[in-house]
Amino acid sequence: MDNGNVCGMINIAAVNALVIYAHNMRKDQPEKKIKRKDFLLRIAHDLVTPFVTQRYKLSSLPMNIKTAIVMCGFVSNSEENSMQDLEDYEAM
Repeated sequence: MDNGNVCGMINIAAVNALVIYAHNMRKDQPEKKIKRKDFLLRIAHDLVTPFVTQRYKLSSLPMNIKTAIVMCGFVSNSEENSMQDLEDYEAM
């Protein structure tokens, strides 16, 4: 299976997920519509968030990557401060 087939299958899965989501939202909130791009960005963010937050906790992760994770909104400032306090405590 080459890369084109994988991307095609992911695209079909994303379209199917959007159709189901739009159908369910139409029943609950008929006036609210979501653009395909916004839906895909939200799904992508939701899928990578657990991985990124786990990676953020690594003490060996370079500071520039930690800063990028915070800037992208995967970790809130309060979580960042509590994780920094934990790292400081473990360094003692």
